[in-house]
Amino acid sequence: MSTPINTSHASIALPGAPKPSARRTLAVLATLCMAASAQAANVTYNSEASFRAAVGAVKSETFNAFTADTNNDMFDVPKTLNLSDFVLKGSWNVDAPNPGTDPLRTINGSTHVRIDLVWGGGTDLRFSDPIKAFGAWFRGAPTAIRVDGASLDGFGSYRHLDELRPEHARGSELQFIGFTSDQTFNRIIFLGEGCCIWNFAIDDVAYASALNPDTTPGPSPIPEPGSLGLALVALAALGARFAPRQSKHSVREA
Repeated sequence: MSTPINTSHASIALPGAPKPSARRTLAVLATLCMAASAQAANVTYNSEASFRAAVGAVKSETFNAFTADTNNDMFDVPKTLNLSDFVLKGSWNVDAPNPGTDPLRTINGSTHVRIDLVWGGGTDLRFSDPIKAFGAWFRGAPTAIRVDGASLDGFGSYRHLDELRPEHARGSELQFIGFTSDQTFNRIIFLGEGCCIWNFAIDDVAYASALNPDTTPGPSPIPEPGSLGLALVALAALGARFAPRQSKHSVREA
């Protein structure tokens, strides 16, 4: 009488390398999924009063310490404008009040900074310390304002936090643009898109490292579609990995 021999493969545990249990693996995956699903609570403002109510105490830069024009033409070697808490890198010009000031670029009659942009170019503010709020008055505006934070990877890399699309880009309208987040950031990039060279003015920059706790929104509970999709695929793969398996083949000895 022949004896059936089961040829299903048994897992082999190597010494010093314990196999993680299904429960532990699923717990780790659930933690990663929860972290991935927590989006930053970003808010954009077109009212300075609303922005200041959400932030509370702010620090500011008015550029009024400059009493004469400082030129940094976009065709020259890029220069850095060093200020108290941030530096301005790219193509910029400090415009002090004088009879030759372009009225279409004056914000409140005081010293301001004019920034020149061209398609594919950009000028950015880099803060020495992380902040959670940024706002300023603009005459005209860039087509896009990118908000980045220092990456945890280091080496000068950045993580992208948000990208703002001003309502009156490439125009001459006076407008306030503010941004807050529950995550820190330290880089604001003014991006140029489209044809030709154009410029805008910026003044009365306000920023803060903390938000008003009474008005700060909480993180969004809705996971990003990409993160949710990856999580579902991973859960399905784990389910298949730890599901009970039976061999369908047997060998009979004569």
